[in-house]
Amino acid sequence: MDAFVKRCISTCALTVAGVLCAGIVSAEMTTEGIIAYWPMEDDIDIVDVFGGNDGIPGGEGDIDLVKGKFGNGLEFDGTAEVHIEGTDALNLAGAEAFSVSVWANTGSDDPVVGVVDGCCGSIVAQRDVNGWALRYDGRNPGMEIEFIVNDGGWQGDGGFGAPRPNAGEWHHYAAVLDNGSTRFYFDGELLMEGVAGALASVGMETEIGHAGDGGFVGIIDEAAIYGIALSDDQVMANFETPGLAVDPVGKLATEWASLKGLR
Repeated sequence: MDAFVKRCISTCALTVAGVLCAGIVSAEMTTEGIIAYWPMEDDIDIVDVFGGNDGIPGGEGDIDLVKGKFGNGLEFDGTAEVHIEGTDALNLAGAEAFSVSVWANTGSDDPVVGVVDGCCGSIVAQRDVNGWALRYDGRNPGMEIEFIVNDGGWQGDGGFGAPRPNAGEWHHYAAVLDNGSTRFYFDGELLMEGVAGALASVGMETEIGHAGDGGFVGIIDEAAIYGIALSDDQVMANFETPGLAVDPVGKLATEWASLKGLR
């Protein structure tokens, strides 16, 4: 093989590698203001790769490790939960701005095991410290996936959310409290706006999959909480990209991409 051909092959290889690496590095979810991010890659050690808010399995049922939206995800039966004691960073008492972002796949047409008929299946929440919840509430036809905020009274309960999806479908949900207003996003698009004041929560305890008023039936993946109000563009970035491409504690992009099934 002559020198010219070798140079051509080398150049092509470097070009392809550069494109692939660029694709991996650019495929990142929003990290500005992030407090906690649970990629749901294990059903025993539910690691927060950003803030050390690791969770443990709890509740009456079992959590199963299954295929997620990206990499693995956790499947809940309506009685199991991920319990997160939380660090001070997750204490949102008095907060006027925060956001939650998550992928979820409902396991049935009525994906809830609630304390009352149809209610309520927390997906990600600080419901048990009277903070907020992104949850399923079957009592609200056409707005079953809802976002509620406690500012001294529960805002959004009964009319602030997205329609119930078909069982087995993956969808991205994001909700935002933004200095007196709320926003709800479905698959990256702004769906609804509302009104709520500062959070009246009393702690940092966080639940995934289940809270005191009931549990979600289905798969949850890529859950994140932010201490800021995400913009429309930031929510869309979370919808369009497969989680974090780079481990924030220093793993190489290719290692994290491999973990999330991107290679």
